[in-house]
Amino acid sequence: MEYVGTDLEPLNKDLKNDFLSLRRFLSEQDKSGHLLFLYRGEEQRNIVRRLINGRLGINSGSEEVFQRAFYFGDKARHFAVDVFDDDRNFLTDINDCSDETLAFIYDRICNVLEEPRACQKIKQNTAREFREFFQGRNNLREFIQKINESYTPETKLKVRDYYIYFIHVAGAAGIRRETMFVSTSTDKRVAYEFSIAGRRKKSRIIFHYFIPQPFHLHAIAPWVADHHQRIAYEIGLPTYKPTGLFPKQREVSVKGALFPHFILGVELVNERKFIINSNFCEHDNRADFERIARHGFTIDQSDFHNRLFDTGYIRWGQTDLAGNFESNDV
Repeated sequence: MEYVGTDLEPLNKDLKNDFLSLRRFLSEQDKSGHLLFLYRGEEQRNIVRRLINGRLGINSGSEEVFQRAFYFGDKARHFAVDVFDDDRNFLTDINDCSDETLAFIYDRICNVLEEPRACQKIKQNTAREFREFFQGRNNLREFIQKINESYTPETKLKVRDYYIYFIHVAGAAGIRRETMFVSTSTDKRVAYEFSIAGRRKKSRIIFHYFIPQPFHLHAIAPWVADHHQRIAYEIGLPTYKPTGLFPKQREVSVKGALFPHFILGVELVNERKFIINSNFCEHDNRADFERIARHGFTIDQSDFHNRLFDTGYIRWGQTDLAGNFESNDV
């Protein structure tokens, strides 16, 4: 695989060696359990829709697309396509734990369990207790009450996210445009499969991403970190198999976005090229691998709000890397 910049030109020898040194360092951190490598497969045209305002007339294969990917990242559907009117009262922002939101989640879990095509997966990956609690739609009040009685607002949000993970992984029967998670996998082969839509095999890309410990501050994946599941269990709610309905996908749901600070690069599958995060060349990123492993690349986003208007995003989000998230309309 050829290592290139956002202009798709090969890196010079020194820059390539420095970047490969970073990859080796992060790989050792991954093997030690200090961080987790993740992969997300996509079609390039989908990235273009989110990153480029259609009025700009920017070519989908241009350098600008990749520069924006390393400036804005790749955000969840809620930030790009989840248009709703003033009457909507559920999942209105990334921290919404209202009764209406909990009722929506409960209803979508019921919907997943009633999906005929998922019958076998449901039996394999959920216990009878879980199915009986949600099937029949008779326990909504108990579901909301127990979550509302969680220890703190933070634990309440963790329980909400735990159940959103279940419907997020379930796909169309669960949650789509409203989701605040970005699907990734620890298995690059899974990302490769998801980079193909239908029979279209051109313009496939794979985001190479990582998250530092503690993983539950950045993502939801009960099979990787059981923090969210333990809270649900402790407040007396039924839990599901940590790997969700599709264990082979090895899904890790990153909350909010693939933030550009943690994007190592973008792989162009067909071209066999790897575009390194352009921020690696800025500030002191080439010299401080320890800081990158803990906090990601240093990025100057001082013009973020102005530049956001030229993208396809309708909202934006941010995190303090301590498990706290905010979202705002553009």
